Amino acid sequence: MIAVRKTLPASLTVTTISLLTGLLISANARADDIAGPNATGKVAEISALTSAFDSPQTCRNFDPIERYGNELRFQIRRNDSPVGSHIVQFHRGTDGIQVVAQSNIDISFLGFNAYSFRYRSESLWQDGKLAALSVKVDDDGEQTTINAKQDNGQLLVTGPDGEKDLPDGIFPTDHWNCGVLNSTSVLNTLTGNANDVTIQAKDREQLRTTSGTLMATHFTYSGDLITNAWYDQDGRWVGLQFEANDGSTIIYRCMNCMTRTGQKDRG
Repeated sequence: MIAVRKTLPASLTVTTISLLTGLLISANARADDIAGPNATGKVAEISALTSAFDSPQTCRNFDPIERYGNELRFQIRRNDSPVGSHIVQFHRGTDGIQVVAQSNIDISFLGFNAYSFRYRSESLWQDGKLAALSVKVDDDGEQTTINAKQDNGQLLVTGPDGEKDLPDGIFPTDHWNCGVLNSTSVLNTLTGNANDVTIQAKDREQLRTTSGTLMATHFTYSGDLITNAWYDQDGRWVGLQFEANDGSTIIYRCMNCMTRTGQKDRG
């Protein structure tokens, strides 16, 4: 959880914004807002998820290097002004797929740095599952670390709240793996806790990138996390948007996604 420890101008206040593996999420969501879906609703959600992609197998055993290449890049914007970047790098090693995600955010006022955030996570994926995770966060000077590893059929997570066992196969909140869209619980990589979520597929729409537009399906998160994510028909993560507590709009705009148009973003 980000809590700004200095007084900022009202137009720049970013108090209680949460950053989850480079994903900023409004922090006022509550777990007790979730209503358990009935069987009919669950079937409808699965059907909507399947129809969002070219094949029902699109998000199974997701190989990021086949889908993205070696790097996925986003520009982070606040109220449509650039404030940072989110970069995910993929490498196939002898022990699995290694993923490094980094977020850098700087908010300035009158030429001075009013707020900064640094995030770095390193994860290892084996057989489509998270095998190990290391996270380091510098939230405007406040340091946090989280570590996770497989242990006796579960994921042992050590974070600010101590150690806990989470289910093997749980997805972290980093979004590049569309397998997360079938989840009802995710690993919050800022707190080290499991967060309950309801993820629903909405409409396909034209999504803006820094180099044009592309067709993508809109997915909404509700429950412990509230955000909007977009994926293309091949299951690639291509966008993110949410409203922060101060009312500002945070957007992740893809910088290296394949687009249908060549109109460059001038912002």
